[in-house]
Amino acid sequence: MKEITTLHARLETELNEISDTAVDVLDLAKRSHEAVERAMKELKKFAVSYSFSDEEEIQFFKEIKPIFYSKLIYYVRLFDIESNFPAAPAKAQTKYLNKQLSSITRFLEDNEAFYKYYRSGASYMDEIYFLRNKFNIVVGLDTCYLDFDPLFCTGYDHKLATILANEQLALYIEKKLQKSNDTTNKFSMLEELGLNWADTKTSFVELLYALQSLGAFYNVKTKAKADVKDIARFFEVVLNMELGNYYRLFYDIRLRKKERTPFLDKLKDSVIRRMDEPDL
Repeated sequence: MKEITTLHARLETELNEISDTAVDVLDLAKRSHEAVERAMKELKKFAVSYSFSDEEEIQFFKEIKPIFYSKLIYYVRLFDIESNFPAAPAKAQTKYLNKQLSSITRFLEDNEAFYKYYRSGASYMDEIYFLRNKFNIVVGLDTCYLDFDPLFCTGYDHKLATILANEQLALYIEKKLQKSNDTTNKFSMLEELGLNWADTKTSFVELLYALQSLGAFYNVKTKAKADVKDIARFFEVVLNMELGNYYRLFYDIRLRKKERTPFLDKLKDSVIRRMDEPDL
């Protein structure tokens, strides 16, 4: 089935390109879902028109389709998780992510027998699980099967794809939880340091606009020079301070006729004096 190998390689290339150019996770999930959906349509055309032997059909619905289909499920769930992610506080975010993990765990527990069968590499039930039109009410089946095209699904390929998607989602959520914990720890360290801005807000605004004009900060997502708003928010969070209407303060600074940047001038003079001091 060379067509499938080519289709999969093309999809992986497209997904990698999307990953490199996506603005954020929502953009990545949306565009990736669209790419996988297009590939799934081609995969369906192949499955409906191809004359499978039983062995090939089992291989297709056990090893091939779930790889594609799990990606479709993953990106839909990823978009849902990120679009509903709480803005704050940190405890609410952690609770939300743990709830998502619990949902994944419950699904695996509810399908423990099938999960063990698949992960053990067993094959004695493959004809029931992964051949079309082999519904067995005694064994049971994924109820989603009743709404699917019988020419493109078996009793368990959807369940297998969901398991694979959930495994990938669990890894994503665990990494996000770890990052959240690391961020919380960093803020705890900042609180322990107890540093605060000692000069005036107007002085800080001088520094803020100087850093932005120089391009000293860049936006990780866009790879472009960070704007004033983002830099201001960064320092407000780190220093636990409110800058207020810094646009107005900068406007007032621009109206100065003499010594338009007194803080920056003092900053430069101070560090030069420090450099000229003899080492003790």
